[in-house]
Amino acid sequence: MLYCIFTKSLSFAEYGFGGATCDLSEELLLIFPILNLMSSPSKSVKGVASDLLVLLEKLLVKLLAAPKMEVAMNAGNPSIIGFGSIIFRLLKNLWFQDQNSTSRSFFLSLISTGNYRIEEMDEGPGPWTSQLRELLLCIIDSKKSSLPVSASQEALSTEMSMLLGAIASVLVIHPSLGSSAVDAFATVGKMDPKLGVPLLLAILFYSNMFTRKDVVCQNKLPLACSVRPGRSMIAPLGVCKKDPDRGVDLILSVAACIESRDPIIQALGLQSLAYLCEADVIDFYTAWDVIAKHMLDYSLDPMLAQSLCILLRWGAMDAEAYSEASRTVLKILWDTGTTTHLGHELQWAKARASAFEALTQYEVSHIDKNILDFKQRSFEILISETNPVVLRAMEGFQVKIITHEHSNRRRFVKEKKVPGSKIEKLLDIFPRVIFSSDKKIYARELPGAALLCLSFTRKDLRNQGEARGLQNVLSGYENALIDIAASFQLSRNIFVALLSLQSWKFFMQRWVRAIIMSIDAKAESIVPDRTFKAANDILKTLMRVAEESMPRSAENIALAVGALCSVLPQSAHTIKSTASKFLLSWLFQHEHEHRQWSAAISIGLISSSLHLTDHKQKFQNITGLLEVLCSSRSILVRGACGIGLGFSCQDLLTWAAAADGTADGTNLDKETYKIEEMELLGRTVKALSMMIFQLAPSSSKILEGLSAHFPVKTCDVKMNVTSEFSDDGLEDDIWGVAGLVIGLASSISVIYRAGKHDVVLKIKDLIVSWIPHVNSLVENYGSGGERSEIVLSVGSSLALPIIVAFCRGVELMDDKELNHLVHGYRELISELLSVNKSGNFHKSLLMASCVGAGSLLACIFNEGAHSLNVDHVNAFLELFRKCYSNPYPPIIHLGGMLGVVNALGAGAGYLIHVDPLNSSMRAGYAQKEHPYTLGPLFSDPVCEQHVTSLMQEMFLVAQTSDDHQLQQYAAWAMSFLRCHLWSKELLNTDNNIRADLLGSKSVSQRFSNDNVVMKLGLWLSHLNYSGTDATARVVTVSTILRCLTRAPRLPTLDWGAIIRCCMRYEAQIAKGLPPDSAYKRGILREECIQFSLAHANQFHPLLSFLDELSDLPRFKTLELNLQATLLFHLADLIKLFSGSRLEKLFDDMADYLFSVTSYQAYNPDQKSFLRVSFWNGLHRCLEEASLDSLEHIPNMERCMEVLFALLPASQYAAIIGVNQKNLVEEWSVAVRCLGKARREWVFDFLQVLHVNPLQGDVQLSEVVKKMQAKAKLVRIGSFPLTELGKLKAYILNFKSLGVWDVLIEVVAALQHAEEGVRRQWLVDTIEISCVSCYPSTALQFVGLLSGSCCRYMPFLILDSSTVLNDLPVTLPSLLSKPGWETVAEPFMSYLWASTERIYNWVVTDVTSSQSSPSTQPIDESENDMAALLLHVMHRACISLKDYLPLEKQLRLSNMLVR
Repeated sequence: MLYCIFTKSLSFAEYGFGGATCDLSEELLLIFPILNLMSSPSKSVKGVASDLLVLLEKLLVKLLAAPKMEVAMNAGNPSIIGFGSIIFRLLKNLWFQDQNSTSRSFFLSLISTGNYRIEEMDEGPGPWTSQLRELLLCIIDSKKSSLPVSASQEALSTEMSMLLGAIASVLVIHPSLGSSAVDAFATVGKMDPKLGVPLLLAILFYSNMFTRKDVVCQNKLPLACSVRPGRSMIAPLGVCKKDPDRGVDLILSVAACIESRDPIIQALGLQSLAYLCEADVIDFYTAWDVIAKHMLDYSLDPMLAQSLCILLRWGAMDAEAYSEASRTVLKILWDTGTTTHLGHELQWAKARASAFEALTQYEVSHIDKNILDFKQRSFEILISETNPVVLRAMEGFQVKIITHEHSNRRRFVKEKKVPGSKIEKLLDIFPRVIFSSDKKIYARELPGAALLCLSFTRKDLRNQGEARGLQNVLSGYENALIDIAASFQLSRNIFVALLSLQSWKFFMQRWVRAIIMSIDAKAESIVPDRTFKAANDILKTLMRVAEESMPRSAENIALAVGALCSVLPQSAHTIKSTASKFLLSWLFQHEHEHRQWSAAISIGLISSSLHLTDHKQKFQNITGLLEVLCSSRSILVRGACGIGLGFSCQDLLTWAAAADGTADGTNLDKETYKIEEMELLGRTVKALSMMIFQLAPSSSKILEGLSAHFPVKTCDVKMNVTSEFSDDGLEDDIWGVAGLVIGLASSISVIYRAGKHDVVLKIKDLIVSWIPHVNSLVENYGSGGERSEIVLSVGSSLALPIIVAFCRGVELMDDKELNHLVHGYRELISELLSVNKSGNFHKSLLMASCVGAGSLLACIFNEGAHSLNVDHVNAFLELFRKCYSNPYPPIIHLGGMLGVVNALGAGAGYLIHVDPLNSSMRAGYAQKEHPYTLGPLFSDPVCEQHVTSLMQEMFLVAQTSDDHQLQQYAAWAMSFLRCHLWSKELLNTDNNIRADLLGSKSVSQRFSNDNVVMKLGLWLSHLNYSGTDATARVVTVSTILRCLTRAPRLPTLDWGAIIRCCMRYEAQIAKGLPPDSAYKRGILREECIQFSLAHANQFHPLLSFLDELSDLPRFKTLELNLQATLLFHLADLIKLFSGSRLEKLFDDMADYLFSVTSYQAYNPDQKSFLRVSFWNGLHRCLEEASLDSLEHIPNMERCMEVLFALLPASQYAAIIGVNQKNLVEEWSVAVRCLGKARREWVFDFLQVLHVNPLQGDVQLSEVVKKMQAKAKLVRIGSFPLTELGKLKAYILNFKSLGVWDVLIEVVAALQHAEEGVRRQWLVDTIEISCVSCYPSTALQFVGLLSGSCCRYMPFLILDSSTVLNDLPVTLPSLLSKPGWETVAEPFMSYLWASTERIYNWVVTDVTSSQSSPSTQPIDESENDMAALLLHVMHRACISLKDYLPLEKQLRLSNMLVR
């Protein structure tokens, strides 16, 4: 009879119904139970079971052959009748989940995430089969460890194992779930040993089916066969891997494999032996003695070579004890790793990688003994390797070598000093030779050199006593001030004034130090504010002398005032304020041009050195400069105001928040401060653009466009457009025009900070367009041939290096454009020298082009990322030499000399410059025959001789010359270079007493020439990136950078230049790659950041590099992966940046992510990726928080507030386009971060304020997110469960659509609670449903809680409608469990009351549209669920009617429910 029923049912399923050719039949669930019957001792039962299996096999074959869409036609949900339907519903959902638009979750995810760490949710819940295996393994481990197992888990392992096996037995043939289903199937058998025989029969059943020719999925055979441990196709390998103790029993089989002459079989034997050696059940060298004679030629087969290397790694432990055998082993590994093979490149790459991974296990000293010159050979292989698989393995090997060398380095050895270059020696003795006798005389004759080098020492102390000697020193400085100011001729030349200003800075530094020493000598105790007192004394002297001086002296002293303020710390508010007021009074004296123009330059310099909070003074200075710029009739004064405005711009828009107002007493919040500074910038750019507009008619549209980018709220800047810009007067006031151009060029850094990147490019193109021979690069900006526009070339020639240095730093200029600019300068100077003109414009342009060209060369060499042709560099030097060695006017002599020293890095005339370069950083590796140089010139072996001869000539001219003006300029130029080379040492010495470092340089941090780190660093320093396979070269460089990132220390090389070069190189090659390239863009650039983070505490250029990248304007331009890297490594930046810089960093990052327009180019998932990186970065900051970082906790908390506001609510994720996986990950890292934050702040921040559900979606969404976050924090143990209890009534009286995810999180959190707590939640929830406006919410929670605690939990689907449908099944199951009967009757009384309420609501409100007299009406939004709620609750009451009194049972039976 049973057979007939089954066969009839199976036949019906086989031939389908309703025209469908195939369906997923529930009869398939009988496969595993019927297989169990095959083990029955009854022959008749076996016979019936065998016949049934034949029919079931036909169903399986047809199911596999059916197209997916054809099968899915019959995938509807059946009406739920009982537990059996729940089982089949689960199977259908699992089978068709690939075809559903949204994959459903399962109750298993609640249990797994409740039992395990939250980190496991980063990838989201896995498939049901994986979740099941996870839970079963947990139960198995608990039993093995004798840990307590809950009643639910015990029931699952004993009562449900057959049902779990039934589902898994069908899923093993699923296209995507098959592999995980096999693992789950095997785990079921491991949990319940009684299922061992049915599992074996299942293997045989599927083996038979998959060997049939009409079965398409024959690749499923290995899956089916791997269910039973030890029965895999490759038995010895599988056993040795999974259970080495049992694998020893198969040692003869392993030996037979190794003795085989088939390389594949031998390879499998070697891998099996490797697992046994790894588990230490077999001694490696004992085994090696036996198997070595059976080894085939591994050099012919990559699989065999790889397997051999996997085995040989286990010889590392006893290598010293078996020296002869280990020597053979090492030779095999070395030969395999270093030998390249043609053909089978991928397989051989894996073999070579295995060899280097094995070598990494051996001690470096042991390898060094047995492999000749292995360090040098491995270095050569590394720099020539391009395969990423091999490089990744070599990385670990190189790091081990680096660590070994660091641990065994020579310690406490004093370094030998090596002599400096000839140029350094010349500069070292220069002051003693030039100022050998009466310093007062030389101060008048060589004023420029005196400012830079002249020092008054305390040599008279021995004869006159300390006090009198110090007084002589101070008198010497004051007298020198008067003498130098009187003899220094600025000649209305703004650039000479800049040279003078730069020189005065060094003089003021020494003078301040001298007074401080005098104060210390007189005082018996330490005097506070010594710097203030010294500066105040000097300022009083300067103002007194200035008022009494003639115009020439007054000009110089006004510059000296600015120089004094620029060398003082930012905290010297009073001094700088007093100086500003003094100079502003001069600035508005229109009748005294000499006071105006020098004061304008100094005011600008002072503004750039003011403290961030000196807003009022800064505003007054800039406003004054703008007013005079627009009203003065003197072009020289206008140009000086342009210079001053350019200086003033340097400190605008830095925006570190000032918590207590500003230093000048005004209280400005950050936004107001920002708006006012943007206004100042706009007025400055507009004023300079409109002023230049009169001289550049061909560029009028561009200049007008610059103004349009900065609309100002105040009345427009009014120009005093008069005839002074006529052609007749321009040549005499050429330097005034130059000042306007330099001022505009100097503003590009703040324009970039304002986010106007396109304006920076326009200014760059404008400057280039105004220089003859250079402007051919910019065709759309006019030829510059008009007479009025030609005068702009002088200022442009000087300003271009400023533009280039900035644009190269922010990657706005490529190498091609840079080469063009270098060529243009050379052509321009050559042409100017070839013509015989004596006009002021010609002289000025030649001087400016020489200075600008030299500065451009220094800019390139300082960067260290672009090589120049040596012949071209020497050509420049010869052009400079012609300028000062031929009988030209003095101004041209000065230009030529400055061209030479600026090419060497002196930076003369440029107060806006990059950090000076230490000459030792890139010395010693260049080759003389190499046609290109990276500089610096005085240490480059290719250029050193030429440069030295030039400097020797200038030294002789400075020492003695018939031309006094030429001598003065030569001494001044050499003094600039000397101060540049030793500026730091000079500042730290006692009145210019030479430090030990002067005139010598140390070998780089005790690194020998054969040290791996040194060799890798030098290779990167002089790498030629123009190879044929650029992509492969990037992978090699990335690997080397990773090796150096992990190095404990580095030699003193120019790491800043190296990193910038690598950054630019990858950016350039990425442009040429096809869109479908497999190369992952940004790898090398990301490694550059990682490297800088690792070593920025040792090298300031790396710290500057990170500072630039982290600055918001630059950060916005970075690629997504670089932004994410910086955000992720916030904890590292905290250790590197200052307090104020960190404050700005956190504010910038929060503003960037919160701004709608900041990263609008990214799609929702990319934005989510950035936010995840930021959350991770903050989490690391909080995890590694120390006393030093506690002050930044409020900034981090503000960032978390911003990120939480951007955290997508689950119900809106699909609407805004966020991928579900990314949503889960973002929530996971957010909760992890909040869990590390201050408890008080998190409690306060996540405080839920009761809002009306009728309020806007945004407010409701924020409330729901906070409730969800609280539940997640309770789940991970950061919050007590009582926090959820406080929200119980609020959560359960919320609209179900918005709070579903919160309900899930609460139930997941309750998995940790005691059973009594869960019972109380169940009763309270059903009680709340009796009065809630949204009863569906409470009932859904009841469904979730009962489903998670009942015996059917693994089979239930986590869906808002399904949990309601399942209530008639889950509630009886739950309340029948031991311990839960105590709440059955109270629960039932509330359930009945809620059911009656729903019934009356449906009858009166919904069907008849009449309002019920209920005191707490049900919301209209529940109308759509009325029928479902009543139906489900009625059935639930019926299933639990035994807990109701007879009266209520009668009323239940009288309810008419459809």
